[in-house]
Amino acid sequence: MDLVYVIGIDGGGTKTEAVLADRVGHVLDIVKAGPTNINTTSQKEVQRTFHTLFQVLQEKHPQAFKHVSTVFAGLSGAGSEYARYKVKQLMTNELPKTVTTYVEPDTINALYSGTYGEAGIVQISGTGSITYGVNEAGVHDRIGGWGYLLGDEGSGYDIGRKGIIAALYAADGRGEETILLELILNHFQVNSTRQLIDRIYQAPVPKNEISPVAKIVITAYKQNDSVAKHIMDEAADDMVTSILTLSNKLFPKSKSTPVVLCGGMFHDQTVLPVMIKEKIISKTERLTILLPRISPVGGSVIGALKYGHQAIVSNRIIDHLKQSLKVGDS
Repeated sequence: MDLVYVIGIDGGGTKTEAVLADRVGHVLDIVKAGPTNINTTSQKEVQRTFHTLFQVLQEKHPQAFKHVSTVFAGLSGAGSEYARYKVKQLMTNELPKTVTTYVEPDTINALYSGTYGEAGIVQISGTGSITYGVNEAGVHDRIGGWGYLLGDEGSGYDIGRKGIIAALYAADGRGEETILLELILNHFQVNSTRQLIDRIYQAPVPKNEISPVAKIVITAYKQNDSVAKHIMDEAADDMVTSILTLSNKLFPKSKSTPVVLCGGMFHDQTVLPVMIKEKIISKTERLTILLPRISPVGGSVIGALKYGHQAIVSNRIIDHLKQSLKVGDS
């Protein structure tokens, strides 16, 4: 077998991971560096990140690096054609001319972390949320993902915000009593709603204070708090609506479409994944809910193998990636 290696990259606004692997999925190394979101980071810093990643891999694995054929980067902020063009320029400046590069939004490697390169839908829910899909004809489409000011239904921010509002309503006496009030005050280490408001509004980035409250809402949900149950049920409904809408657009005639649930809000597999699966089953038998067993950067390795070698990703490759790039290892 020819010596062929690929690099898969998963990048965002704070950190970027790169994995060097051979053509059968054996991982040689994983390296990390700074941000690569072209919308929130200067081009100079993005190029510095790529330079660091590739330099480290080249120094540690000179022979393998010499035989890298393909690099696939799944990056946040790469949703537009212009953004992908700019990132690709910065990336290729740091690579030999013989290397073929692909840049896609990070929704693609998130999808591939569950479908292993096949068509399907990915529902992402972390701080933000988006529903994204690619069908067998290679057509891409999305639902939502419009940011915390205009959308992101079912996201950590959305759930956390609703939890805080419910707690404030309870404190005012105009809403149902809920253990969320006590839990949220304890979380922020404050004694009153006035102090809570000050803490949130005076934060440098209020969104970053609000999003972690989603975990508190899940805690209250597990304690059978009716208000938390309503919030979580609404979040699941919002995501199911998006999934069904996108399914009808991209897969109107498909008998079985995989739906990958990816992001921090799905880490507790007993809550939102179960709720979404039950709601989907009650509405259609055409969708199959999956939780990824490899990390998003593993999805990027699959993207590099798929895009670079036009090959179906074999079970052997998948097994090798599962051994080295498990979900949660990053």
